[in-house]
Amino acid sequence: MKKVIVTGANGFIGEALLKELSKKELNIIAVVRNCKSDVSKIDKLSGVRIVYCAMEDIQNLPNIIPDRDIDTCFHLAWCGSFGEKRANYEIQMHNIDYAMHTVDAIAKMGVKRFIGAGTLAEKDVLNYHMTDGATPNAVSCYGIAKMTAHFMTKVKCTQLGIEHVWCYLTNTYAVGSTTNNFVLMASRLMLSGAKASFTSGEQTYDFMYVTDTVRAMFYAADKGKTNTAYYLGSNRPRKLKEYIQIIRDTIDPSIKLYLGELPFNGIPLPPEAYNSKKLEIDTGFWPEIEFEQGIRWTVEWLKETEFSNSNG
Repeated sequence: MKKVIVTGANGFIGEALLKELSKKELNIIAVVRNCKSDVSKIDKLSGVRIVYCAMEDIQNLPNIIPDRDIDTCFHLAWCGSFGEKRANYEIQMHNIDYAMHTVDAIAKMGVKRFIGAGTLAEKDVLNYHMTDGATPNAVSCYGIAKMTAHFMTKVKCTQLGIEHVWCYLTNTYAVGSTTNNFVLMASRLMLSGAKASFTSGEQTYDFMYVTDTVRAMFYAADKGKTNTAYYLGSNRPRKLKEYIQIIRDTIDPSIKLYLGELPFNGIPLPPEAYNSKKLEIDTGFWPEIEFEQGIRWTVEWLKETEFSNSNG
């Protein structure tokens, strides 16, 4: 791997991936939406060239980028990966189109390998939606769209002679996170002094610090097998209540937890769904950041940026 394209390059995951690829001294073409996009965190990175192309126009990428020696494309661009937009079926359907158009575009550019950024939500969909009588949540549109993009880009890549690797990203968090996933939500809840109400937390969960997530993506891209999907995890999944307790202890051990006060809707994923052994065997990847360390950094950042007044 010498020269790569990264779509969604200025997003939370994209920014971290560019930093990792820059450390590897790769030539990186960072695709962002337009000249009004915030590129302040990526424009000074070594080896990075920024080009502007909205996903609606991604088919024009071969005209925007004249290079024909690019070997790998990391497709991270995805609108509505968190918040209410996950339930917007029109947005999610467009994302599928954009993924397919991205494959068409890179085929014209001679790119040999496509790395797709999937999600653990795909496994949730397969685990729950196919159960008779299951009542799906509207936000499942996101997982369904990711799963559809996964399988359809795999077909398209096979037709066009492009190697296809898919990455199931687990719950990713870090200092500077722009999402409000469970780690950030629970941390903010407890830092605010609000009642710490949660489900019983008996279901297995997994969280990964963003630097480990993007390292895992690099390993999958560099050494992963064609037409293979890899779960990018911490290698140490635990019950959700254990994570909640660690977050609480990091913030203030005296905070009372109300586990079981909120209902849990759905069917928990089995522990084997979080098995990242395949990635380790095929690529040699092993995460570096334990949750206890990552959450300390994250909580400290939240205190400094969002709760400095309340904490003196």
